[in-house]
Parts: sequence; structure tokens; C-alpha cells
Amino acid sequence: MSEELDLIVNTVRRFVRREIWLQEKRIEPNAPRLPMEVHAELLNRAAELGIDHLMAPSGSGVGPEIDLPDADRLRIAEELSQHRAGVLNPAYGLFDPDPPTQLYAGSEDQRERFLSPLLRRDATCFRGLEDPDLSTLPVDGVRIRAQRHPKGWMLDGTKLFVADASDAAFGIVYANTELVPGERSGVSAIIVETDRVGFQHWRPWPTIAVGRDTMELNLSAVKVPEANLLGEPGDGPAFANDLVLRRRVFTAAHLTGVASAAQDMCRGVVWSRREHGSPLAQGERARLALADNEIAVAAARALYLTAADHTDELALAATSYAIETATAVVERAMDLHGIAGGSADLPLERWARELRWQRLSLGGVDQAKLNIAHRLTSTFKK
Repeated sequence: MSEELDLIVNTVRRFVRREIWLQEKRIEPNAPRLPMEVHAELLNRAAELGIDHLMAPSGSGVGPEIDLPDADRLRIAEELSQHRAGVLNPAYGLFDPDPPTQLYAGSEDQRERFLSPLLRRDATCFRGLEDPDLSTLPVDGVRIRAQRHPKGWMLDGTKLFVADASDAAFGIVYANTELVPGERSGVSAIIVETDRVGFQHWRPWPTIAVGRDTMELNLSAVKVPEANLLGEPGDGPAFANDLVLRRRVFTAAHLTGVASAAQDMCRGVVWSRREHGSPLAQGERARLALADNEIAVAAARALYLTAADHTDELALAATSYAIETATAVVERAMDLHGIAGGSADLPLERWARELRWQRLSLGGVDQAKLNIAHRLTSTFKK
């Protein structure tokens, strides 16, 4: 790393491990968010250090004046997830509100109405965890119908596994498009405000990721204007795929950060725990576990850095490998910690559950590999 990047990374690392870790010790182990006053205080501290909005993309109107390349941003992103809630909520959004990537590809009006408030932290949005955000992902789970009406679209149906909907101002809904009544014409991505008539927060939908606010929504004849449609009718899953793939590389960096933090915990516990009168560090089992962890973390890091310049199948490969790496490293860490590894006093048990949920919400590792295979076979020239 350059001296400048090394300084930024170390500043972020100290902030995460001193500020965020300290606050997490004071709240419930599965809390999805920090208390509002604590979040505001940490945001002010980050602003004083000049690292708030650090991960905001270039040209977004916020963030640092220096133009960091993606490889540098990814190294910083790896540090953001190294805390208890880091799998699903890296650094609690203190360095980037992380809006849906599709909004960056929206029209100028859509960016002004929806993206800008998110970047300014004046609004929040909900996220569908099963959304078909890549053209090769299955769309069978889309349960909402979108019909034409004179002023835009009318949506009906239920939306399961929706995150962060409790106080969201809007979100992106994928719906089966009916340009002609009764005839499906693909799947469209439509921005829906939560204050529209017919929009209902139906019920909580608890999952294995206890620390995530997940619920079921019901849309009953919800009418939205044509201006809320992202892209063209029927092209929703393929809309802004290049940006979605780029975001997957950052997910790989976050997951690698979780694995790195678990490895740090392993390096500490092998000296504090004893087995047969000697520290675990002197036994072959612990040494092999440490070596396997180190190799896997280094490989995951190298893969996401390589993918930074190749947002195609390598982005999916980096995410798939990072999930497998983080899961394996956390499991070995739990083994080395013994019974304490399953205690809520440590972040390991939450990481293990939320990594499993992350694996499911990204379509599964096998699905990612099938996407890679699809891209390889469809672009091969005989």
C-alpha cells in the first residue's frame, strides 16, 4: 500500500476497533443498529477525522476530495466489517450510506429524488433480499404484479424478506410486468415510496439473522408514476448489472474483513487457552488451523483485488470465495475458542449465523458458480 492509503486504512482500523467495538459492548449482541444518538456521535467523530462518506463513489457529490481507485477503496472496505455487526451492516453505514447501486444508473430526476437524500442521510430505503439483481438469477420468486394504468403503474402482491423497511422512505420493488392484462412481459424494477396508498408493512419475518430488521410487505393497488420505473419495462433484473457486479466485489472485501477479524481472534486465543497443560499454539491442530486461515484470507484478498479491474465473472468468483472463506475461518475460530465460541459475549456466533444468511440472500455459492459458468460458456468463441 502507498503511504497515503496506509494512513487511511490505519485510521479506519483504529476507528472501527476503538469506537465501534466499544459501543457494541454496550448494546444487545444482535442489535441491528446503534442507538440514534450514538450513531450521530460517531458520525460527527468520523467527520472530524475526515473519513465520513469515505466510501462514497466518485462523482456522487459527497466524500473525500481525493479520487481513490477501486483497489484502494476495497482495502478500506475490508476494515469496515471487522466488528460484531460487520457481516450485514459494515461500520453501520458511517462511511457510506450504501444506497442500492441501481439508483446510480437511474435518470437525473430519479437520482435527485431518491439517490441524493440517501447520500445526504436524509432518508433510508428498504431492500429486498431475494431480488433478482443479475440477469442470470432466477426470477421465480417475484410475487408482485405490475399493470399499466393511465398515469404509470399499479402494483399488487406481497414482498417477502425485506430488510430495513420499518422506517424506510422508499425501496426498489421487482414486479412481473403486464403491458397487456394477463400477459407477462418480463420483470421490471420500480421505485415505490412507503407513504403511497395501499402500501402496508404487513408483519415481521424473523430469520436466522436475528440482528436484521426483516419483514413482509403487502402492496394493494399501489399506484406509482411512470417516472419511478428504472430502465425499460421488463428489463429489471438486467438493469445496471455492471454496477451490481462492482458492488459484489465490495461485498467480497467486507466478507474477507470478517474472516481477517476472526483470524486475529484465533491468533490471540491459541496463547490464552491451554490444552494438556500447554498453550494451544504449541499443538499441531491449532497451528494447522492458523495456517489454513491465513492462506484462505490472503487468497480471498488477492481475488477481490484482482476483480477490482475485471467486474465480470471474477466479481462473482470473489464473492463466492469470500463467503466460503469467512464461513470456514469463523468455524475454525469457534473450534479454537471452545465453548466460549458459541457465547454471545464474542462476535463469532453472530458472524456464523449471518454468514449463512448472507450466503442465502446472495443466491447461494452454487448459484454464483452457475452464473460464472453461464458467462464463460455464453462468451466462448469456437
